[in-house]
Amino acid sequence: MASIMQVFRKGFTTIAGMNVTNIEDYSSGLKGLPKSDVLKFYIDNGSIVVRPSGTEPKLKIYISITAENKETAGKTEFRITSELESMISE
Repeated sequence: MASIMQVFRKGFTTIAGMNVTNIEDYSSGLKGLPKSDVLKFYIDNGSIVVRPSGTEPKLKIYISITAENKETAGKTEFRITSELESMISE
């Protein structure tokens, strides 16, 4: 998990054709919260939160999208998921 999180900590400026407008790294504590191995990427129309599971050897990714309708949101989620999977498998 640590090596995968390092891939994300290197950061990126776009994902699935959308601009990454800000990145929050909770590893030092942030917004009054304790230190945590969590990254939050703000994108043009939503956010992506990446963190290792606390109980299992897997990565958890939460994607929040604002879109015109459910179909558009689903397509955007699919593009993001596909790109993230390719980043992890490299």
